Amino acid sequence: MKLFWLLLSMLFVLACALAALSIIPRSRAPADCGSRVVIAKGLHGEPVECVCLEGQISTCFNPGP
Repeated sequence: MKLFWLLLSMLFVLACALAALSIIPRSRAPADCGSRVVIAKGLHGEPVECVCLEGQISTCFNPGP
């Protein structure tokens, strides 16, 4: 019976660790806000245009014509 509870608790800890890893956002290098509009890489590596307000990225969108 002790072995059952030991295995059950180990599975619970493993499940919690996997859940925590899936929740943590992946870090990306922030775009440099040297000007008002910058080109950065999106989540899948595609280029996106971002608008900077007060030195921080405010909004990003697909580049247009």
